[in-house]
Amino acid sequence: MVGIPKSNRCDFCRRRKTKCDENWPTCGTCSKAGKECSGPSRHVKFVHNGRHTRRSMQFRDINEDGTDTDSTDEPESSGSSRSRKISLLNLKNKTMSDGATFSKLRICTQKPQIPKKPSRTKFDLLGAKVVMYLQSSEGTGYSMSQWLSTLGYVPPLLERNEALFDATNLLLSTWLKLCQGADKNELFDLSSYSRALRSLQRVLDDPKEQTSNATLAATIYLQTTEYLFDYAGGVNQISHCNGIYSILIQRGPPKPGDHFGAQLMLDAFAYIFTLVVAGKVDNFYVYPKWAQVITNYFSQWKTRTPWLFEISKLLLGVMTLASVINRFVQVWDTPSCLRDYQEIDDLTTAVDDLSPHFRRFNESTIDPLFQYNLIQEIPDPESPFGTRYTFPNGTTALHFANVNSFNIVVNRMKQELNKMRGFDDPTLELECLEWSARIWRTCHYGLLMRPLGAVTFNDAVSVSYSAAGDVEREYLLNFLIEANKFRKQSTWEIADETICSQIWRVMGW
Repeated sequence: MVGIPKSNRCDFCRRRKTKCDENWPTCGTCSKAGKECSGPSRHVKFVHNGRHTRRSMQFRDINEDGTDTDSTDEPESSGSSRSRKISLLNLKNKTMSDGATFSKLRICTQKPQIPKKPSRTKFDLLGAKVVMYLQSSEGTGYSMSQWLSTLGYVPPLLERNEALFDATNLLLSTWLKLCQGADKNELFDLSSYSRALRSLQRVLDDPKEQTSNATLAATIYLQTTEYLFDYAGGVNQISHCNGIYSILIQRGPPKPGDHFGAQLMLDAFAYIFTLVVAGKVDNFYVYPKWAQVITNYFSQWKTRTPWLFEISKLLLGVMTLASVINRFVQVWDTPSCLRDYQEIDDLTTAVDDLSPHFRRFNESTIDPLFQYNLIQEIPDPESPFGTRYTFPNGTTALHFANVNSFNIVVNRMKQELNKMRGFDDPTLELECLEWSARIWRTCHYGLLMRPLGAVTFNDAVSVSYSAAGDVEREYLLNFLIEANKFRKQSTWEIADETICSQIWRVMGW
């Protein structure tokens, strides 16, 4: 912004609107008129961005360095709308003999500082990644919500719980490497894993945090990361299942309205099932207070999506099944000469009571899906079965496979108990074959959900394996190998002998 003289005429010439010959100290016009010449004008005009201002100002006292003594380099008061440093820079001086001074000035203005955006913390950045990755992966084979339904609750809690931050960071970094196609031996960062373990130990030592939702979530996320990327049975042989169980028992059932706590129960469901089948923990999920939490959580879909509400009943039936499997394994492992036949009869009654429960889901959830063409059977010349099923989404496909697999497990236990009692029921094998054929026709869809989605079908395919012939078994083995290809090592060996032996244990392997 440049200050230039508004007029070089003296005051007398300017009033008369005549040209001034600028013969200072007294111009010709003033000399002829006998007037005292005022010298050069003290008024200036300003040009800013090509525009002339009409506002004039009288020059004040000018310092020798050309800075206006009345101007200040201090910011304006806090009540002012602007806070800028202003000074006058003298570009050119011309002093007359009578002391009059002609000056060219520039007004120097320091631009106001634009306030910087507040820096984002590492907790904010990780929370943003959680939201972005969940949204971008939804409906794909990389979707993390297939394994962890609680990730959406995590971002606000990251800053409060260091164990949750480190566990979530480990999960996301490993998942991102998988998406980028990293080698399976490079997916898992051991330094990040060790840091997450140390953070978890510190939080567990804190009485205020050791049973919080955030701590439980951190433990579940570490266990899930190990399971998905197969380090639970590898170099880090630390299973967090017992820790999940301990936290759940100490804190008790979630309070009404605690949806985060209820969903953590669901995320921990598979791990507690494993412990119950192995007989290591008490099956508290079947207790009334705990069962009511699951029922209340799913009741929000009772009118909108009735079949989702049915899943709550399925889960409760599955936990009862876990206790029955544990009892059955104990009887089966006992030498025949030492078996208690009263226990066998009691166990047979328990299995018979479970059978209608799981069969009912074929009528309440599976048959309607076929009726409304949500599940369709289409030709598949590449498979040994000739046809395959299509599903609207991965959740429907997994529910379909699980219902059939639970029915198979119940029938297999019936067959073994019948052998112990000395008779055979051939209809049980026919039903197993029918349910197994349904699972086999989901394999093609399961491979479409690779990598993470395909792993969810492992148990169902393994349970159906014993009903298959040689051609079908080769097809199923190829499915299991392809589904688990991204994992560094299998939690159990994918081989014909392993899958066929003790098939009921696969559900809790």
